Amino acid sequence: MCRIRKLKEEVESLFMEIIEGRRAAALQAMAGHIDDEDGQQKNDYYGQDLLGLMLAEMEAAKLEAAPPLRGQRRQRQQLGRMYTSRQLMDKCKTFFFTGHETTWLLLTWTFMLLASSPTWQHRARQEALLFLHQHGDMPDFDMLSRLKVLGMILLESLRLYTPATLLAREAFSSIKVGDLEIPKGLSVWVPVLAIHHDKTIWGEDADEFKPERFSEGVVKACKNPMAFMPFSFGPRNCVGQNFAMMEAKIVLCMLLSQFTFHLSPSYRHAPICILTLQPKHGVPIILRHFRP
Repeated sequence: MCRIRKLKEEVESLFMEIIEGRRAAALQAMAGHIDDEDGQQKNDYYGQDLLGLMLAEMEAAKLEAAPPLRGQRRQRQQLGRMYTSRQLMDKCKTFFFTGHETTWLLLTWTFMLLASSPTWQHRARQEALLFLHQHGDMPDFDMLSRLKVLGMILLESLRLYTPATLLAREAFSSIKVGDLEIPKGLSVWVPVLAIHHDKTIWGEDADEFKPERFSEGVVKACKNPMAFMPFSFGPRNCVGQNFAMMEAKIVLCMLLSQFTFHLSPSYRHAPICILTLQPKHGVPIILRHFRP
């Protein structure tokens, strides 16, 4: 427990240093350009990444909530948009750890599936080599959006080994779904992994690795496209899903172009859910340099 506490303190100290450093740099920049006439927005000083956007929103809410006010209700609305540094740090921790863990799990399970399926590994490699030859040694955004085979493989990996196996939601009001009455305040748990393996939705081959089911996109992959929800669904879906897919495609594209993957004889297939779906004994992979 002492080691966990120490790591927690180190991580929080690091994030707080980043937040306060960004805030101080923005205030210094604004002070140096206070008389500028170029119309630069204050938001620009905080940066255009997620942290910068949240800091800019906090500053805007603070200014709007200050007197003179249009009314107490308006003030409460603006104060609701303001975070303490502690709350902001907690949000940064959430984005950092969930973004890191889900992406490495997606890549881990995808490497396992490709190592177990030489045919799909070969198809993915040929696609990666073709696009790298046409666009240079480093994939760009335009190229990534056209990697259809890799996209199909990643979607099927997310279906079979969804990192987030459960989604929890609270009903803010009483609703009726079909014949089911859901009262206000009830916690609803959605078993994502079970839905992704439901044979009534995906067919009798639901437990098999078949990326071709996504050849025409998610809409035609199963009986109900809303049954595919590795990043949740609706207005509260994962804000980083496009970044995660882009990140995974880059890693796979670069490694496929240089190596072949083979499962180690020591590999033991044992998925286990510890908040996320993880390989209990890891996924030892043998890499060999690829020679065209």
